[in-house]
Amino acid sequence: MSRRIVSNLCAALAGAVLAGPVGANPAGPPQSLKVDGSEVGDAIQGAVTKVFQSATSSVVRVESEDELGKVSGTGFFADATGTVYTLASVVGDGLALSVSRGDQRWPAKLLTKDPRSGIALIKVDESGATPFLEPGDCHQLQPSSPLVVVGFPFDHDVSPSFGLVGGLDRKSQGKFFATTHIRANIPVQRGQGGSPVLNLDGQVVGVLVSGMEDGAGCFVLPIRAAEKVRSDFLRFGDVRHGWAGVTVQEMPVAVKGSRMMIDVVDPAGPAASQFRSGDVVLQVGDIAIREPEDALDASFFLTAGEPVEVRVARGEEVITVPFTPAEHPLDRKDELQALGPGSLLGR
Repeated sequence: MSRRIVSNLCAALAGAVLAGPVGANPAGPPQSLKVDGSEVGDAIQGAVTKVFQSATSSVVRVESEDELGKVSGTGFFADATGTVYTLASVVGDGLALSVSRGDQRWPAKLLTKDPRSGIALIKVDESGATPFLEPGDCHQLQPSSPLVVVGFPFDHDVSPSFGLVGGLDRKSQGKFFATTHIRANIPVQRGQGGSPVLNLDGQVVGVLVSGMEDGAGCFVLPIRAAEKVRSDFLRFGDVRHGWAGVTVQEMPVAVKGSRMMIDVVDPAGPAASQFRSGDVVLQVGDIAIREPEDALDASFFLTAGEPVEVRVARGEEVITVPFTPAEHPLDRKDELQALGPGSLLGR
């Protein structure tokens, strides 16, 4: 590794260590780290080793088998009761699931799969409390924030990988994600799907969901999105993405910072009595709306049956509209799409 690359990595690492939580703004200008290459390498190794050692007891290999063969990936405990985060593509149809860690192996059962996020929840029946990873604040991440992936590449033992946040992306290769993803400059290998992605405080900030075609990086689902899936399951026994029953369209000129206007309101939808065509959407829950991708983010976090406040500009007035999303009526999908242009918010 060249001295220049090592210096850049250490600058990012030092910022995280000296300034506190990842992404926190320092009180003053950045501090220089004047050390030679060997000390920089030792600093990086020490930080990664500390995170790796604190996480390994919570990270497991996940295996499933069906008529098509065996699939192996990574998962990690989300709580002390044996709930494991992994990928829907790893568990397949949920038959013959098992979880292992070192010499220990447990049968597992499928709790739920969410096709929008790609996340699956499985459960291990363990007599004792399982060690689990604490979620971190993924909002604090920014380009250059350091990350550590802990997973099971191929048939090897659990291993760490280190890299930096490359960006926070809404789409890749022309296709939109269901919600914002973290693009990490960390090469990954087969078997690492479902791995926890941690900050330097040892908190999980995301789940590794896919590698890039060139193998030079990966996409990470923020832990906030994964926690929405788990929260829905704990409360309702399944994932309940909400639906507002409106179409929105992009305006050429922003109104109060937003270019997203409600175009058509489904008269049979949950928002029929609250929203009007022409309302400009400014905020949904805690998500500010400025452009189409913000509406996608907001729709992902809607939960059917859970009230949410929406702030809109209606004429010269800004009002807050409370409404309760409903489950999407899939059997009316074609009819709803025929109502007008734009995306179905909450689909």
